[in-house]
Amino acid sequence: MTFKDTFPQQLKMNRLENTFKQLYRQFPERNLQLPHSSEYLSDILRLAAQRTGNSFPTALMENRLEEDLFFRSGFDTELYRHLRYLPAHWHSHSFLEVVCVIEGNCINYIEEQELHMHKGDICIIAPETIHAISAFSDHCIIINIVLRISTFERVFFGVLSDNDVLSDFFNHTLYHSKTHPYLFFCTGGDPEVFDFIFYAYEEFLKNRQYKERFLNNIVGALFITLLRNHGSNVIVPEVDSQGHDENVVFILKYMQENYKTITLTQLADFFNYSERQIQRIIKNSTGSSFSQNIQKLKMRKAARLLMNPDMPVSAIAEDLGYLDPGNFRHIFRKYYGMTPAEYREQK
Repeated sequence: MTFKDTFPQQLKMNRLENTFKQLYRQFPERNLQLPHSSEYLSDILRLAAQRTGNSFPTALMENRLEEDLFFRSGFDTELYRHLRYLPAHWHSHSFLEVVCVIEGNCINYIEEQELHMHKGDICIIAPETIHAISAFSDHCIIINIVLRISTFERVFFGVLSDNDVLSDFFNHTLYHSKTHPYLFFCTGGDPEVFDFIFYAYEEFLKNRQYKERFLNNIVGALFITLLRNHGSNVIVPEVDSQGHDENVVFILKYMQENYKTITLTQLADFFNYSERQIQRIIKNSTGSSFSQNIQKLKMRKAARLLMNPDMPVSAIAEDLGYLDPGNFRHIFRKYYGMTPAEYREQK
């Protein structure tokens, strides 16, 4: 049998989890399953530390958790199993957290939102986001993948390097959303995705050569598979208050594929929205208007085409849908602060 097959059976309640479970039952009036401040929970955490001789609960008494608590020297990626019955406490941290529900259900409180997560769900939480996880069941198994910001951006956004609008969309959602600074994927327990999670956790438990780099590569493969299989149905509740969020990735992909000729009217007609609705969806999801996104796509493509010294600037302008090469040069200079010829020479 593989590690994946035996994993759920291996995870019996450990001493710390059993202690938290006893405290939860001992003090029902404290509602430990609901999120509270670390100050409110400090006596419970001290009791757990005293009863088990484990100092970890007292390390959680800070509202902001530092990297030193989770990352070893030289490591950019770490994996931890979330403790069942751990009192739900509000906290934030400077790194990225990827919450993966292996078995059972939990509630992920993010800012003022209640995100009910089930087996197969994955949530990427942005740094400095105030959140709390409530996992109060013997059968709930959660693996948390934590990554330094630089590693996450290199791996996650590196996958999207050729999808400028989608990259802006994910970046805007994670780093600029005031109410929903997270990405939520319902994978249905996709075995292709979760094989990488099990593989990463198995590697994390072992002590083998090149472990730190290997973990980064496994997590990179996880993100590629997650975006390839489920990038189109990512849940971003903030995008539109009228329930149009389910189409946002399809809209952005369609823009990406047809940016040379697409107009706002054509885009709205294709997705059966008014121009005002689709403009709002695009603005809310990327932080830029339709025309700004189209111009950005054309200018980035132009910059790539200019790397070919044999392609005339007039041909690049025509390829991008500009009837007047002079107009293309004017827009390019305004965007990059130099003419296409100067850009080509500099690069």
